Formats: sequence, C-alpha cells, structure tokens
Amino acid sequence: MRWTLPVAALLVTSLAQAGDTPPPGPGRYPMDANRDGFVTREEAKDYPMLSAQFDAADANKDGQLDTAEMDAHRAMMHSTGRAKAQERWQAADQDADGAISRDEAQASMPRMAERFEQLDANEDGKVERAEMHQFRMRQTDRKGSSEQL
Repeated sequence: MRWTLPVAALLVTSLAQAGDTPPPGPGRYPMDANRDGFVTREEAKDYPMLSAQFDAADANKDGQLDTAEMDAHRAMMHSTGRAKAQERWQAADQDADGAISRDEAQASMPRMAERFEQLDANEDGKVERAEMHQFRMRQTDRKGSSEQL
C-alpha cells in the first residue's frame, strides 16, 4: 500500500512524458538558424530548393519541419538527384557502352570534358561510373583533410 502512491506517480509522469514529443537535436541542419531543432518557412527562405518544396516536405502541415520531415526531404532529394544523374549519364553515353568517351563528354558534359584526364584514372580514354565515384571520394577525402588542419 505504501508503494502505491509513488508507483502511480511514476506511471502518470511516464505517460505524460510519452505524450510529449521532444524537439529533435538542435543544430542538425544549417538552415535551422535558431538551432531549436525545427526549420520554419522563414528559415528555409534562404535555401531555394527547400523553400520551393517546403509545403510538400511539411508532412504534418504545422508550418515547420522537424528532423523526420527534413530527413525524408533529404532522402527524396538524394533519390531525385541520383535519378537525374543517371538520366544525364545515359543521354551522354551515345554508344551505350556504360562509359563516357572524351568525344561524348565534349558533346554533352562540358565540365566532365574539362576534367577528363583527372577522371579517367585508368587512362583508357573513357570514364566509367566507378571512376567518377573514385574521383568524388578523393575530393571528399581532400575536403575532410583540409578541414582537420
């Protein structure tokens, strides 16, 4: 009997806390200017892609994006970006061999053509997806190394 009151109080407190959804970790996204864990329409206005898609990203229509909504938006953008990159690659790959030759790059991917020697790691006169990936990873590693200095 003497444990009833403390156990009941603990149960009530636990249930009350379970109903509250604490804000996500502050500062997780750079557009969260006030670092409260939510991105408002006002904060999103300096990020054109997010601003243009704010209403679609705001799944619960509360006027702000929480971590789950931002993560879902980011995943959608990543997926869309990959699909567009695949389309550009296929359009540039005129002979459909899975690689981009120097001529194909010059015809439809000028930025790739400018860096062709850097991208063509095995120097076979064409750039394959794996070489593009390796190049990106080297660039990422360099950025990480310079940030640590």
